[in-house]
Amino acid sequence: MNNKKIKILYIIPSLASGGAEKFILDLVNNLNHDIFEIKVLAFNGGGFFEEEFIKRNINLKILKKKFKLDLFNFYQICKEIKFFSPDIVHTQLGGDIYGKIAAKLMGVKKIVSTEQNVLDNDNFIVRFFKKITANFSDKIIVISNSVKKDVVNRYKIDENKTILIPNGVDCSLFDASQQIKKGNSLVFGSIGRLNEQKNFSLLIKALAHFKDKDFLFLIVGEGELKEELENQISTLSLSNKIKLLGTKKDVFSFLSSLDFFVLPSKWEGLGIVLLEAGLAKLPVLASATGGILDIIIDNKTGILFKNNDLSDLILKLKYFFDDQNRENLRFMSNNLYNLVKKEFDIRVVSQKYTTFYLSLLNE
Repeated sequence: MNNKKIKILYIIPSLASGGAEKFILDLVNNLNHDIFEIKVLAFNGGGFFEEEFIKRNINLKILKKKFKLDLFNFYQICKEIKFFSPDIVHTQLGGDIYGKIAAKLMGVKKIVSTEQNVLDNDNFIVRFFKKITANFSDKIIVISNSVKKDVVNRYKIDENKTILIPNGVDCSLFDASQQIKKGNSLVFGSIGRLNEQKNFSLLIKALAHFKDKDFLFLIVGEGELKEELENQISTLSLSNKIKLLGTKKDVFSFLSSLDFFVLPSKWEGLGIVLLEAGLAKLPVLASATGGILDIIIDNKTGILFKNNDLSDLILKLKYFFDDQNRENLRFMSNNLYNLVKKEFDIRVVSQKYTTFYLSLLNE
């Protein structure tokens, strides 16, 4: 390789609030800009993290896709690729189909995609086109062992075409020693979209069994099930114990106010919020599914409950409500903190990406 910078164009749908979008922001911010020239193309609009991308002086182009099949939007993507002339196009999330087809048509040297989730609910058409365009990728990055297994089975590809690089978090942004002093009431919470995947309905149902306890459960996030969840909370007479807070930019101040963290997802690619909870040294209760199992080792870095199992969730919640288990929960939260610092720090992860990009171009 000569001294010319390697150009990488990241293609994503938007900068909406989500773990994957936050990770892309942190990754781009932490890659070596003496080696890489980076541009981010969001073809479906800005969003929650747009201000952060701008604040960090990241080269950003935002398009406005108007329809599901928007040929003018596709033309604009091709035009941006031609203008930037990247060595690598790296697609993410819903950017895979449009992004990889455009990159292939424009003759980009290397095309990479990242699979961020176990797609239990993708429709037939999306699955069909993602399967076809998977062949356009020189490599498919998977963020957990569960996602790797899912991708190999779903796309019918050789597992050697995949490479496992987990998402990471910026460990420098949070000081776990600066926790907000808790009151007598038990305060715990969760972060995630209010949708079927995150399964907050199950958790609310479980908490109805603890009405005699002094607790406050807080959920950060927005989504299509907001009204349904609000009605469920009201019907179960839990309005004084469960609050939906909407989105928050300062995640760590929210985590600092909690005694423990719960993630009841039906499926999960990895779970950035679990890494953030680990940085906050919070005990974690999570469903035993997907990439969660790469982070939460039962009774070592947290407590797992059987996926979508109400009775087991209630049983495990009792453990967190019992003061006698505080010391053991603290032991597990310290283990999780150490794991996050060692394996999931964005600096460790960005170095893995640097090695990967360089080796990809040297093939």
